[in-house]
Parts: sequence; C-alpha cells; structure tokens
Amino acid sequence: MSSTSPPETASFPYPTQVVYDGPTHRLRVTVDVAPATVDDLTVEAGSRRIRIAVARGDDVAERTVTPLPRDLEFGDDREAVYNNGVLSLSLETVPRRR
Repeated sequence: MSSTSPPETASFPYPTQVVYDGPTHRLRVTVDVAPATVDDLTVEAGSRRIRIAVARGDDVAERTVTPLPRDLEFGDDREAVYNNGVLSLSLETVPRRR
C-alpha cells in the first residue's frame, strides 16, 4: 500500500512528493528544487524526521516532514540524489526501537 503527501503549503515553494512503499519498507521523497543547485541544498534525516532546506539568495526555504507511523523509524540505508534540479531521497524504514 502506498500513500502520497498532501498539497504543498506556500511556505515551502518547491513541489514535493512523499510516498511510503510498504512492501519494500522504503520512504521516497522527491522535490523539484530547480533552479537551485546541489550546493544550495541541505538534507538532514533523523530517526523519524527529514529536514530539507534550500538556500535562495539571502533566504532559506525549509520543510520538515515527519511521515512515519509511530511504530516505524528510519533505518541505516539512506540515499540522496540530485539530478537536473530534482532531489530524490530514499530511506529504509524499520520497526521502532523502544
């Protein structure tokens, strides 16, 4: 079962898609950050949150996503790829340690 994110808010002007793929236990996030370059991007992933920041001149647009249900957290297998203005994240999910 897959789910997609709600529409974007005005505070983060970059189109973002968040999809959880249950059968593969992966969360995939895609952000169209064009015309930003890879040097303009900051991505931080904690155990349950992802923070994406895009530098825009003197300003920074940022979004924090907490997409997982309470019983899951991110595992160690994480990947971020920037290609032609699109940032793609793929994060493994595992049962939450208590």
